[in-house]
Amino acid sequence: MQGHATLILCDSCGKAIPDQSSKEVLYQLGKVRYRLELCGTCLDAEMKRHNGHRGVPGFHKRAAIIFSLASADDLPKRAGGINLDLS
Repeated sequence: MQGHATLILCDSCGKAIPDQSSKEVLYQLGKVRYRLELCGTCLDAEMKRHNGHRGVPGFHKRAAIIFSLASADDLPKRAGGINLDLS
């Protein structure tokens, strides 16, 4: 489909961004991983918020960034007030 772009919503701020510019981010809490697609601005904020991260192969993207969390309270707040804590 030439001439068509796929937009996705950033899982943190809700901004519409081109799929190819979204960043795949994994948050690991124990043995559970949460996968989010973030815009560049939200990714920068998350990298500043967490002390360490590592790169891993992504599920949908070639590479993803993974953050290890101590508690579900450290998960980013989602746009629209939706909470990621599924426990």
